Amino acid sequence: MPRYVHVPTEATPHLIRQAYEAGGPYQWAREAWKNSEESGASIIHFGIEEQAAERQGVLRRTIMDNGTGMRPEDLKVFLTTFGGGGKPIGVDGNFGQGFKSSVLPWNPYGVVVISYTAEAPDGAMLWIYRDGDGNYALREWSAEDENGEFVSLTDVVQPFIDDEHGCDWSRIRPPWMTTGTIMVLLGSGPDSDTWMGDQEPSRKETVDDLIRYLNSRLIEVPKRDGTPIETTVVDLYAKRSSDRRDTRDKTVALPDGRAMVWRPRRVYGLRHYIPDAAVTGTVTVDEHGTEVDWFYVPEPEDPVGGTSDYIVQRPNVVVDYQGEAYHADRSKSRYRLFGITDEIMGRTWLIVRPPIYSDSRPTQWGVITQASRHMLFGKGGLELPWEEWGDAFFDNFPEELAKAREAARARDTTQTDPSMAKNLARILDRLNPRFKASRVLSSSLGKVLGNPTGSFAGSPGSRGPRPAGGTGRPGGTGGTSGPRHVLVPATAGSMQGSPSRVRGGYPAFIWKRFDPDECRHLGQYVPNDVHTIDQTVYRGVVYLNSAHPVFVQEFNHWADQIWPKADPTKVQELVQRVYGEEAVAHVVHAQRLNGTLVGKTENDEPIRIGEEDVRQLLEPAALSAALLGLVNVEQRILTQGGGLFGRRADS
Repeated sequence: MPRYVHVPTEATPHLIRQAYEAGGPYQWAREAWKNSEESGASIIHFGIEEQAAERQGVLRRTIMDNGTGMRPEDLKVFLTTFGGGGKPIGVDGNFGQGFKSSVLPWNPYGVVVISYTAEAPDGAMLWIYRDGDGNYALREWSAEDENGEFVSLTDVVQPFIDDEHGCDWSRIRPPWMTTGTIMVLLGSGPDSDTWMGDQEPSRKETVDDLIRYLNSRLIEVPKRDGTPIETTVVDLYAKRSSDRRDTRDKTVALPDGRAMVWRPRRVYGLRHYIPDAAVTGTVTVDEHGTEVDWFYVPEPEDPVGGTSDYIVQRPNVVVDYQGEAYHADRSKSRYRLFGITDEIMGRTWLIVRPPIYSDSRPTQWGVITQASRHMLFGKGGLELPWEEWGDAFFDNFPEELAKAREAARARDTTQTDPSMAKNLARILDRLNPRFKASRVLSSSLGKVLGNPTGSFAGSPGSRGPRPAGGTGRPGGTGGTSGPRHVLVPATAGSMQGSPSRVRGGYPAFIWKRFDPDECRHLGQYVPNDVHTIDQTVYRGVVYLNSAHPVFVQEFNHWADQIWPKADPTKVQELVQRVYGEEAVAHVVHAQRLNGTLVGKTENDEPIRIGEEDVRQLLEPAALSAALLGLVNVEQRILTQGGGLFGRRADS
């Protein structure tokens, strides 16, 4: 018989701790909820054990459901096997470690599990704890005969009266449970309060955040027999004389005389909080069938239904994996990848639905969850293709979102130089002959093989081909007929191409005051943005921070020291225009480096600048550094200002 791989007992605590750290706050609640949902429950209740509260003032979190329950032998497997819990294990299924790894590290005194089944209607109870050596074990009790004589030790017992811990374990079972499972979290000792969750310093969980977590984690609460699973979380607060919810809430008197109110709060799931007034659609963003559901909530409707007690009051971008939200992100950078600009991001929800990788379809691309169920990655261990998804969404940008964006911009007071197109064309026309980067463009007659970079050659505003499958429509006009892909030469390339030199489209520049989360930077390049200025369509925008001290000092220097008699507004417009043109030139120059041959390896293989290299050159920190100490900019301001404002005052 072959020797099989197993995990030594002494290694298990380290694996559990590692999975716990990877899981993040409130992961235990997700794992408990998922176990209950998979057991067929129609009720899942995160409660507080009342007996110990009344007798000892100890507030213990309970999790209970009315599912099928676990037989005594299944309970043992569930609690003592790391990597098994009675359900099938696979990359697209259960890993058999979630609940244990997320709850045991912060409950070393123990977790009590009581389960009721048709075979064990009086219940079977186990207690798992961490022993003095750091290993996890089942607590044992003495089994006695009818005469009270010791027979043996057992780790599975019927629920019993436990004066030491202030409760009768059999009385925790609620009236609505015939079969099902109860878990009681005991924390670090017999007097530990666990109702708030994990109190490790790096987490400090609260009930409000637990409710927000569950509502944000579950896309939609699944239905059982046509009705959503009733999921409730009991909150606890001191009773006030003005409270009028006695018929709905339960009041429990603690030993110290305090009256505490048990208030159940319902969990509905993220989709419930997207207002019905939202305009919505779907865009397909890759050849694998990944779809992005978008929701835009028009004014005056609040962008999030419900209060801050139940869900965070800002829309976000999430990935839907088996009905759960992963990678929730409310940042501007995430929205900008999809072309959702700052003006409308606060009213826009995005739900990305990629295919799920499965062992049954090993050759097909899909996403896989990490064992801790905290993050996703693509087949092969690759990061999620956010930029590719965002570019495809932007290339098929929904018309409704484009209209909302333009309407928001029409209310914006930001002023832009109407001669921008002419000035930028002049600057870039002068730049192109000097810049000798080699380019390979797609051509049916080309003799060079290469792979597309995602960029296209053409005139300002060129958009490139649109992927099929989106229900939205393009959000801007402009472009050229039949744009050509910019290729990176490769012997096994997917497209034919030929060397060429053409000028690509260029972005606009816009000055504005940056928000606090971005105010450290002088500039921010947003490639997936469309602006129409003076009847010219620009793809991409370089935003420049008008409130940054570097620029403020520049404005003041030229207005106060060089041309103090001139209109300071006109002087500032000149400074902003020259710096804006320089920033655009930097972006275009960096973009045209994509695919450029810069050297060869020891094996004579070509080394080329790629998309990631260009992206790094255009990150806010790099762009900000590129805008510092520009002597040529100072000279251009001086030359152009002399014609506008006359002789400088300090000459």
